[in-house]
Amino acid sequence: MKISFLINNIYGIGGTNRTVINLAEALSADHEVEIVSVFRRTNAAPRFEISPQVAVRPLVDLRPGRNGADRGDPLLAEPTSVVPRQEEFHAQYSQLSDQRIIEYLAKTDADVVIGTRPSLNLFVARYTRDSALRVAQEHMTHLAIPPAVRAEMARLYPRLDAVTTVTDADARSFLEHTPVPPGLPVLAVPNSVPEPVVRPAGPDADRKIIVAAGRMHRVKRYDLLLRAFAQLAAEFPDWQLRIYGDGGEAARLRTLVHDLGVAGQVLLMGGFSPIESEWAKGSIAAVTSSAESFGMTLVEAMRCGLPVVSTDCPVGPREILRHGEDGLLVANGDADAVAAGLRALMADPALRGRMAAAALRNSARYDPAVIAARYVEIFDDAARRRAAGAGRGYRAPSAKPLGRAPGTSAPPATLRTAVCHVTAVGHARLHLSLDGPADGRHRWSFLLRDQSPSARRLPDLPLHTRRTDREAGGTRYTAEVAPEALAELGDGRWKVLARSAKGELVHLRAGIRDTRALIDARHALLTGGTPGPVLWNLPYAQPNGKLMLRTVHRDAHAEIRAVHVDDDRITLSAVLLGDRYLHPGARLVLTRRGHHRAELSVPAQLGHGGLFHAEVPVLPAVEGRLERWEDWDWWVQPHPFEKGRVRVCHLFEDFPDVKGAFAYPAVPVRESADPRFVQVYPSRPVRVRPYCSVSGAMAVNVVDR
Repeated sequence: MKISFLINNIYGIGGTNRTVINLAEALSADHEVEIVSVFRRTNAAPRFEISPQVAVRPLVDLRPGRNGADRGDPLLAEPTSVVPRQEEFHAQYSQLSDQRIIEYLAKTDADVVIGTRPSLNLFVARYTRDSALRVAQEHMTHLAIPPAVRAEMARLYPRLDAVTTVTDADARSFLEHTPVPPGLPVLAVPNSVPEPVVRPAGPDADRKIIVAAGRMHRVKRYDLLLRAFAQLAAEFPDWQLRIYGDGGEAARLRTLVHDLGVAGQVLLMGGFSPIESEWAKGSIAAVTSSAESFGMTLVEAMRCGLPVVSTDCPVGPREILRHGEDGLLVANGDADAVAAGLRALMADPALRGRMAAAALRNSARYDPAVIAARYVEIFDDAARRRAAGAGRGYRAPSAKPLGRAPGTSAPPATLRTAVCHVTAVGHARLHLSLDGPADGRHRWSFLLRDQSPSARRLPDLPLHTRRTDREAGGTRYTAEVAPEALAELGDGRWKVLARSAKGELVHLRAGIRDTRALIDARHALLTGGTPGPVLWNLPYAQPNGKLMLRTVHRDAHAEIRAVHVDDDRITLSAVLLGDRYLHPGARLVLTRRGHHRAELSVPAQLGHGGLFHAEVPVLPAVEGRLERWEDWDWWVQPHPFEKGRVRVCHLFEDFPDVKGAFAYPAVPVRESADPRFVQVYPSRPVRVRPYCSVSGAMAVNVVDR
């Protein structure tokens, strides 16, 4: 049969998009499947990878530039007459979107049309032609839908053949609060989450990282998680909390991180896709939402081998977690309860291991193949009921199953749509893997190209590429970037390309970047480096999704271990690596940028294996300023009588945005009554903030504004 999903915007990011793609790709093994996106607003491909076995097409094209065929259409200014005003996305819809959706539903040759949010389900119920089954997916918590929208649902949903919710609790709520005919099935079918491409963390993982992920929205209650972790930070100083997500709450949460004094232990990581590799870096997952319609992040974390500490929301988590077996349910909205749940797992590695094993085992029930089979049962039952209805003239679909591999296994149509997965092995070795279309005579190979301006660009570096045929069709390309290659790559940024035998070049899309080995490599380096060149190789994705490498090859390098900001001083610890050694009398030197060059230096307190500590008083930089905005770069001078210095950096992490993740607080400093130089605004304190630049170099900002 042909199955069509109608969705608001498949090109964006969100839980509904993820679960629709997962289900569509699983169904594509035996059925023709398409995803119809009402809107397209970007020239980029969908943020989530979609198999070529699943067709994708937009109805309203609002892309910028020449590609946006519908930009400027006068119907865009006319309000929708179908979507209720109280519906969350009402303002996005117009007479043009109404027209396109209605035309599509009247002409589609799909056997099943599935709506994916209340506004679209109203269209599906009212306008889908009678020869197609009409199914509504409800991804929202039912009582979160405005009453006026629920009233319209009660009026139109009797035309549907089935309604699915993602939890049993929400199915019961739907039946209680939205009257529907007795014959209309309202069924709970959970969202699906595929087995991760990345190797799960598993019961033996012992990285002291708590991971949370989801949009930065008040309902996620990350403030609760931060307050809970702050209770534990001193007790578990070697643990780290990483929060992944974008949204309007980010600035408020960053301020709270500073207020709680956990900067450096709590990292706000921004958005990240695919997220599986980041789950797999952790040992515990945390979910502190005040409400969840389902809880995709819980299942994602469990499928990556993490036990979950979750607030016991009214619906969702309690149907996913088995308390005490694969996770812990704690009181909703209670920071002390969240802290207690986290402490139980943080303090007990054996308990973490048992729950991790159970999480992997229990989460298999959400595999897309299992959920797709459930949906096929719903379609078949709806077709039987429709065919048995009097006077409908309905004929059930009779097409045979296609019998092919699920969409996740299908080779991409072209190499431009393929994704390249990267696994870090140690601190300088990478494995590249790419599944492409059948190779045939068009043999491709990996190539690295320097991103520097052409005048300074280093020669391309071809990689020895192995090609093997895949059972599901297509060709698998693999290659390795060895530590020896860094002597040629040097210190820079490199595009990861594929080159055909005819010289065609494709800048590859980034898939999984499994860099968990870099966490262990950083720890090894910072506890005493080895002699010889300092090497690092980090794969990352550009904002457009293209794969890059950040390579480091240095004779000497000083890497930050920790930074602490007090009211009157900055305390730091670092390690000197490579062919330079610390001598008694070594100093930390701060140099002011710009026209008014100046230096401040303090003694470096030496440890073992290149370790050193320093305390930098901030008042001299404040009182010696000559401009409203000044930056001071950090250097270590290993020998007191030799001028050679080494830049102090923060580069060696398993992720690229060190500047954003390690955001230190700006400390207000008041000058003395009689400063050396003129004050611009004497009534205001000067703010001092250490930071890591985009290049990875450490500095301190002194600003009067």
